[in-house]
Amino acid sequence: MHISFLQAALIGIFYYLSWSPWFTYVGFFTFNRPLVAGFITGIILGQPLEGALIGAGINVIYLGFISAGGAQMGDPSFAGYVGTALALVSNLDVATAMAISVPLGTIATVLWIAKMTVNSFFVHWADKEIEKGNLRRLAFINVFPPQILLFLVSFIPATLVVFYGPDAVSGMLRVMSPSVLHVFTVIGAMLPALGIAMNLKLIGNSFTMPFFVLGVILSVYFKQDILIIAIMGVVLALTVTSIRYSGKKDVNV
Repeated sequence: MHISFLQAALIGIFYYLSWSPWFTYVGFFTFNRPLVAGFITGIILGQPLEGALIGAGINVIYLGFISAGGAQMGDPSFAGYVGTALALVSNLDVATAMAISVPLGTIATVLWIAKMTVNSFFVHWADKEIEKGNLRRLAFINVFPPQILLFLVSFIPATLVVFYGPDAVSGMLRVMSPSVLHVFTVIGAMLPALGIAMNLKLIGNSFTMPFFVLGVILSVYFKQDILIIAIMGVVLALTVTSIRYSGKKDVNV
């Protein structure tokens, strides 16, 4: 399979949108997730089902992903878009694709650090304009320069890696022995356990753990479909949130 520059550019655009505010929460909370990234990449490359399967595997690794302040443990979006593209072109299985996506996401944190570093200068620029009384320039400074920077540090690297990366991956696979590839497969199979463990650490408290146990019981012992469990989880979450919010509202009144 050959990736055209247009296909690589489309993947780069979606990677940019996954970190941008243009679609409000649709970007970060939807396009940013490896499952959605894999599906979109699969559509662009003509293999939506395979892309979704690879994206779902990568998504499990980042179940416990959190970005607090300037700290970031990896870039799930880069791993999703670029990792899926390289895996589809190189005909990698899901486990091997997961193994190569983790270093891709880790390397991409350099882009995040660069963006956050340069963005700090825009804040000082805005402060100077406020001191001058140019309040109308705040909207421009807060939107356009940061988004131009984000486009440069996201679209260009993602597009270039997707367009030129398959040759590097294919060459790497040709020189690797079957035993080395087996190691990648084993590592890829172990990575979901890491993602699940990180997720359990986040929800491992007295309030959320009962809901997790309830989901396990419904799945393992009552053989309920995962979609039904998800719908029940949404209903329970909305109910509990409504009750807790109503209690606080009554106290304030």
